Amino acid sequence: MSLIQLYQVRKQYENGFLALHPTTITINSGEFTVILGPSGAGKSTLLRLLNGLETPSEGKVFIAERQLTAENRRQIRARVGMVFQQFNLVSRLNVMTNVLTGRLYHRSWWESLLYLFPKTDYEIACWALERVNLTNFAWNRANKLSGGQQQRVAIARVLAQQPAVILADEPVASLDPVSTDEIMKLLLEICKKDGVTVVASLHQVGLAMQYAERIIGINQGRIVFDGTACELFHQQDILETIYRKPDGSLDEKFNIEMALAK
Repeated sequence: MSLIQLYQVRKQYENGFLALHPTTITINSGEFTVILGPSGAGKSTLLRLLNGLETPSEGKVFIAERQLTAENRRQIRARVGMVFQQFNLVSRLNVMTNVLTGRLYHRSWWESLLYLFPKTDYEIACWALERVNLTNFAWNRANKLSGGQQQRVAIARVLAQQPAVILADEPVASLDPVSTDEIMKLLLEICKKDGVTVVASLHQVGLAMQYAERIIGINQGRIVFDGTACELFHQQDILETIYRKPDGSLDEKFNIEMALAK
């Protein structure tokens, strides 16, 4: 069943920059999809369009068969969790409170303002922390944790939101290799065991090959590939297309990424 649908979605900013050419994509429920491409390819713009952080210049976005509009943006966002590269935690607050903020979409504005959470929210937050193996860190300040642990807190916060889909924007870009594997395995496990659709943007070919069921290659705001990791692995020319710069040369990361992918 399709969960995410984009119909001829185009995004052009006020300065004239065309970040995304007219794009039509359908992502099915339960899929682990990677949006692959170099920096500046349009990956983040695409993800931000999916949860209403950006508004399409043209076209329509549907989540669970409901069109995303200004009027229902908050309701849609309650079902769409977002994991960011820089974690976006409140560093002065403890881990538990950071995870509880994932429940704010389900609370009234005055409860959100006062950080008032009922017992059921605490139970959900405890479950989410157990899910990411951070129960023992619940009352630690967020800024005292390692980068990998902070990203797991961010994922727990999203789980507490109880979303239908998780959008992960370069979730491992600032992590060491060990933490990178931990986070990717955790996202894949959440997708397969908890039934949460995951769409992650990456620039690392090797990670996309290892974890993705489906890879959508993007370059200069255009979809240039849509298929499985196996299909992409056997198409060197497509990989070069994904990493080719406007002047025709290959992105400097291309050779590195290809070496890591082999």
